[in-house]
Amino acid sequence: MIAPNFMKRYFRDKIEANPNRFADLDKAIESARLRTTTPEFLAGSLFFSLIAMLLGVFVGIVLSLLLRSTFGIEYINLGVVLEFWKIQIALSLIISLIFFGFTRYLLLSYPYYVASSRSGKIDSALPHAVNMLLGMAKGNVPMISAIKFIAENKHLFSELSVEFEKIAVLVEMGRDLESAMKFVAETTPSEKLRIFLENFIDVYRGGGNVLDYLKAKSEQFFSEKERLYTLYSESMQIIAEIYLALFIVAPLFFLIVLVVFNMIGSASLGLYRIFAYTLLPMGSLIVLWLAYSSTARESRGIGKFEVEQEEILARTTEKPAGFKFSKLRRTFNKIKSFLTYPILEMPYVVKFKYVLFYLLLPPIAFFLIFYGRMEFDYLVFTTLLAFGLPTVFFVEYRERLLRKAEKELPDFLKQLASLNEAGLNVVEALKNISDTEAGVLSKEIRTIKRRLEWGELVTSAFVRLERRIRSSVFQKAISMLVKAIEASPSIREALIVASNFSELEIEMRNRLRDMMSTYIIIIYLAFGVFLYTAYVLIKNMLSMFASIEITQIATAIDLADLENVFMETSFLVAVFSGLAAGVMGEGRVEAGLKHIFLLVAITYVFFKFVV
Repeated sequence: MIAPNFMKRYFRDKIEANPNRFADLDKAIESARLRTTTPEFLAGSLFFSLIAMLLGVFVGIVLSLLLRSTFGIEYINLGVVLEFWKIQIALSLIISLIFFGFTRYLLLSYPYYVASSRSGKIDSALPHAVNMLLGMAKGNVPMISAIKFIAENKHLFSELSVEFEKIAVLVEMGRDLESAMKFVAETTPSEKLRIFLENFIDVYRGGGNVLDYLKAKSEQFFSEKERLYTLYSESMQIIAEIYLALFIVAPLFFLIVLVVFNMIGSASLGLYRIFAYTLLPMGSLIVLWLAYSSTARESRGIGKFEVEQEEILARTTEKPAGFKFSKLRRTFNKIKSFLTYPILEMPYVVKFKYVLFYLLLPPIAFFLIFYGRMEFDYLVFTTLLAFGLPTVFFVEYRERLLRKAEKELPDFLKQLASLNEAGLNVVEALKNISDTEAGVLSKEIRTIKRRLEWGELVTSAFVRLERRIRSSVFQKAISMLVKAIEASPSIREALIVASNFSELEIEMRNRLRDMMSTYIIIIYLAFGVFLYTAYVLIKNMLSMFASIEITQIATAIDLADLENVFMETSFLVAVFSGLAAGVMGEGRVEAGLKHIFLLVAITYVFFKFVV
């Protein structure tokens, strides 16, 4: 952290004089893996706290001047007359001390917060890492190489990669594997990782069977995952109840209050719109963020990998060096490639930007053709319909293909293992499977076979498969397979481990999805109740009160304006209920698109043709 050198020297001398005083903070900084020392961190926290203190003095002066100009305060009589300048000094001192204390507390709490956050991420990634270590160990990959692989793949193992990177760095600096693991076990914020490493050290030191230990820990972690899913389901139930109470029931309550206020002539529509357009979206997003942050979701990204290339220069003609090209033809080829790529490639490979042209062209053309020929709100609705339907179809179809590919992966790995056990190497086994395999993976397997026939390395071909199918299950299984192929020609055990891991992961994910589907039904039912209540209020209460003569108590009700408020609120509830259904029901924000589209369409039809 940034701080003057004299502050760093001061805290360094202080720690040397009494090392135990800041032992807890030192451990927290190491557990958080912050790239700073304890004296530097203490000096930085004090330095920024002093800056905040100066800011507090400035705020106190400005605030005192505002009080003086607004209320005309020149003195305060508390038994003793206090002049304005004394009040100004006291207010500035109090605010500056509050700024100093709050800033220092936040900075000193930061390592503990980071360590606590890292602990949860390490615990969630540890079962996958243990399976990876088991698969690589069965594939005869050296343990230090397996540890380095986990350290290099942060996109797969999150904060656990940082812990394994620490082990790898310590080994490279000259320590043995046992002492490096011991250091990480003592400083890691995760209790699970500490126990795993300590037991691993005992097995490693005592000459025990590392494979048996890893297998036992793998089974243990997967049994614990069952309990975690149960706890997750209970926590999602609480979040769903909070969401329903605050952002579906509460708007209904305020709408009823709004009707009553309008009856007695209170100008409350403006205030209600402020509530609806600010508090409702902000509160919904906060609750949905809590749900999303606790969701057991999967990665759709890919890791970094390098493909070595060798540049070969050769003269093949006596013509002078250089070439000519047509700029027009090159531009035409780029446009042609951009337009044909989504058609020729599999949907799970295509990024959204490539299909955006095809998704936007029909609704834009429809809007331009029918502009001025139909009601504007109906035109906007049908335009959104023309954009929403293909978008939802593309997103859901791509997700369905990914799930089918994941479902076929365990069988593919088992077939590969049985052929490898029969004496065929990976290349020969792939050629046999490509002739019989059917399904989503068949095209990818034929692509791998074709690349192998062209002379590409089998590991490189599998890495390309991992890059094409953006799925966490594929990433972990293919990474394990590639490392096993690099270490040994006999990879049956590694393939069996990868197959079992994929099967268990897919089974648990499907069970979790089935469990969470209940919340989708609850959200749809709650939204239906919301619309029904709005219908009753508009058709019965509002219509009845709108026909009552103006009295001293009741005033005329603007029925059209109130109906617009009801419709605007319903649209907001539809959008955020759709997001909630996607996040709570499937653990993905993009899964909420179909729910948003359906609920918004229902809301429009309801207010356009029913109400």
